[in-house]
Amino acid sequence: MRTLRCAIALALAGSLAGCATPEAFRRPELSLPGAYPGASAATDAAPGLGSVGWQAVFTDPALRALIEEALRSGPDGLIAAARVRESAALIGLARAPALPAVSASLSTTPIARLPGQDLSSSYLAGGAVSWELDLWGRYARATDAARADLLAATENRHAVSASLVGNVASLYYQLGALRESEAVLQASVSSQQEGLRIIQRMSQAGIVSAAEERQQESAIAASQARLPGLRRQMLEVQNAIALLLGRPPGSVSVPAAGPIALPAALPAGLPSALLNRRPDIRRAEAQLAAADARVAEARARFFPQLSLTAVLGVTSTALSNLLGGGAATVASLGPGLVAPLYTGGSLRANRDAALARLDQSLLAYRKTVLAALGEVADGLQAYESSAEAQRLQEQRVAIGAEALRLAELRFRAGTTSFLEVLDAQRQLLAAQLDAVQAVLDRRLALVRVYLALGGGWE
Repeated sequence: MRTLRCAIALALAGSLAGCATPEAFRRPELSLPGAYPGASAATDAAPGLGSVGWQAVFTDPALRALIEEALRSGPDGLIAAARVRESAALIGLARAPALPAVSASLSTTPIARLPGQDLSSSYLAGGAVSWELDLWGRYARATDAARADLLAATENRHAVSASLVGNVASLYYQLGALRESEAVLQASVSSQQEGLRIIQRMSQAGIVSAAEERQQESAIAASQARLPGLRRQMLEVQNAIALLLGRPPGSVSVPAAGPIALPAALPAGLPSALLNRRPDIRRAEAQLAAADARVAEARARFFPQLSLTAVLGVTSTALSNLLGGGAATVASLGPGLVAPLYTGGSLRANRDAALARLDQSLLAYRKTVLAALGEVADGLQAYESSAEAQRLQEQRVAIGAEALRLAELRFRAGTTSFLEVLDAQRQLLAAQLDAVQAVLDRRLALVRVYLALGGGWE
């Protein structure tokens, strides 16, 4: 009779489990534009992470060596990898309650005695198998949520890798710009010192007064005063690179950056492709799937839990009989049903909290997509405008150099004051430094588009 009851329970459990299968998660529908504002190409192609996207974008050998080291041994990447391993282990933790549990035990129970009798106990040794049937998909959905968490952790690792590439490249370009600014200042100081020697000779000859000599000395001091700040910034940038590489400060020697060939236009692709290309969007989608699964898990807690338990062992009032073979054999097999009747509102609160987290994840997903679209549009516009800015700054440098040459000729001819020469020197130096910044802005815009497109393009 007991066997028949167990068979009926198993058949009922199988049928109910089939009915409790939840629907698969679906990506939310979003209204996306057909193209990015200001995009010069609409090629729906990009290598994305896991390809050679960054290697095709950043071709400087020294920079590539730094990026490879950061990806290999940088602390940020190692932390992200450890989180992936943690999430993989948590899948087994979420799946374990749906599997049979086997245990062995040795217990003792006091036996009630009558007045005048000695104290005695009974001993039970044996094994037990218990299995909670996942009728409503509670543990299945918890496992789905854990798998989605693993996917989110994996995408987070991809996002960290792309961020590492972008950060190393940005710092590398900033260091190159600082070094170039230092070279510009040193060249300007050398030119000003040469001009000072000419003025000193003219002053000795009585052609100019000592005022012009003091003015030139002040201009030289002003240029030299900017050098310590530049060198401090260079040290800070190198230390920041060392941190990304997992090295102590001062242990990285970054070679000078060579000329970098930048593409005239960047193929952004279609906005709809961004959903599959950006790791942060894929991470947000995985987090949304996990939150959706946890809502189903919370709802399943309202329903009864059916479990099957089997026990096989030996019992005796003498502990020695358990090992000597004189104990009696006991066995038990039967189902158990537990239904929540009153839990103080904890089940409802848990479900409401899961629904609120689902709403948060959905809003976060939409916000991530909108932010990504804006980053691509802004990055493309910055890259295109930086090309025009760089061209104009180069013209400004050429004009400033010619203006300085003419001012020096007029000063030596005695047709103008030395103030005109000083003003031309200041304008040329400012133009040269702004030209260095324009080149840096264009390189940083390249990094910006690389990150906005999810780690590369074709």
